[in-house]
Amino acid sequence: MRTLRTLVTAVALLGTVTACVAAETVEMGNLVPADAKVLIEMVDAAGLRQTLLESKFWAALEETEAFHRWRASERYAEAQKRVDLLLAELEMERDQALKTYLGGRSALVLLPSGQKKPYGVILTEATNEMAEKLVKAVGGQEVTRYRDVAIWEVVKEKRVDRMAFAGGVLMISGTRADELEQVLDVVVGGSGSLGAGGDFRQATEGLPTGWRTRVYAAEAKPRKSPGAVAMYPEGKGRVHFEWRIVSGPEDISLTRPTVLTGPKALPATTVAAVASSFYPKAIWDKVQAKVADQPDGPEKIRKAQMFVRGWFPGHSMESIVGGFGPEAAAALVKGDAGGAPGLVGLVRLKASGVPVANAFKNGLAAKAMILGALSQNQQDPEKRINVNVREEAYAGASLLVIEAPKVLEKVLGDWAKDIGLTVAVTKDWLIVGTTPSGVKKTIDTAAGSGAGLAADLTRAGEKVPAEPVTRWGVIRPASGADIVLAWAEKLAGKQRIEKAKKAVNLAELMKLVKRMIWQRTDEPEVIRGTADIQAIE
Repeated sequence: MRTLRTLVTAVALLGTVTACVAAETVEMGNLVPADAKVLIEMVDAAGLRQTLLESKFWAALEETEAFHRWRASERYAEAQKRVDLLLAELEMERDQALKTYLGGRSALVLLPSGQKKPYGVILTEATNEMAEKLVKAVGGQEVTRYRDVAIWEVVKEKRVDRMAFAGGVLMISGTRADELEQVLDVVVGGSGSLGAGGDFRQATEGLPTGWRTRVYAAEAKPRKSPGAVAMYPEGKGRVHFEWRIVSGPEDISLTRPTVLTGPKALPATTVAAVASSFYPKAIWDKVQAKVADQPDGPEKIRKAQMFVRGWFPGHSMESIVGGFGPEAAAALVKGDAGGAPGLVGLVRLKASGVPVANAFKNGLAAKAMILGALSQNQQDPEKRINVNVREEAYAGASLLVIEAPKVLEKVLGDWAKDIGLTVAVTKDWLIVGTTPSGVKKTIDTAAGSGAGLAADLTRAGEKVPAEPVTRWGVIRPASGADIVLAWAEKLAGKQRIEKAKKAVNLAELMKLVKRMIWQRTDEPEVIRGTADIQAIE
């Protein structure tokens, strides 16, 4: 009994990383109560499990110390013993049993409990003969009937499971409340179902057919309104996702879609990146409106203005918030020849924003020089910070570089010589980075003279959105594994990271994923999104 429940739940969670056959039916939504909080639907969970076991991900997991400890544990041995006993009672091999009971449609529904932990009921497609055979194998005893349907209980050492069969579905639950009866009210009694409700239909009907695993939530973030995500197979080693979050009319002034040019401005050596619509004036208007009616609202607004204007000397709030947008981007970029990787941030400039961005750059240089001069007054030499501030010209742009290598050497070692807060202003972008090399590569790409991220992804067959979207992102774990581990070694120590690598095989797992790409588009009544995961073939 425990094995069946565990397998169904595990398959539900792991379904989002595995590609299998398509699902064309949505009947499970018609078999659960209308007030369900979450519904996870699957097709052929047994096949999903088999695909996972044959994957490179599972092979990598099997090589980890954590996996070996689990396999050698007493708990694992006890679980295997229970499985063997169940299979003996069923007179089936493991694969045959899984295919019999998890080879059709199955689902996990979470119902409101009034507490933090919801009630859960598992549903799996079955015949009457299959259900009776399983009930007998696990020692189920009929304890009552509800709506003329037998309810069996299976008594274990630490808990009691309840089972029922009706409408071609075997249902399994705990005994916390009447969750099994709530489902039977729908299956047998004809009570209102989740599938008959408008929220469920709105969230799921906009998703393409052919899904393999689908998850519906009554309160999906960020709008805390009904939403659904579905997984689709797209050939060997590739999984596609689509999601929708529906609501009433929402204010999208902060997240209004725009054509993102950031992916074209980022260099091809980018390991991870995100580009987003960015509306500073809308943000500032929203902040003012939020605090305006507070007793000290005007004073808060005045102080906020002083703080912001302090970073842009000589400019008003109107010119500051009106000079940037409508997009921003950030990226992790590889270093040169084993050098330190860099973080790069970009903010799109309007024509009026170029002098504002230059004011920020010049003001930052002044602040850095003042900080360096003040630190020299420290009597303790250990507390003195040697700050180097310099400017250099590159590709028609003026770069400000602020370095403090002595401070960073203790943490970053030889990478310290590559690190320097770098600010550049071009006609289209304010660029801020942690390494001069990363900023220079970005300047080249933004000007169209360097190898770009968007072009690199297009050559690989990926789609970089040309239509307006709210956000877009990419992660390339296979090419970024060494960078992540190198940073971790610098910050946590090589010995600790080596121990962690041995335990979880993180590097090998990361190297199995070629890239993950996602995008999100906000509309007044719906948020739409897609994602693609491409494994190393």
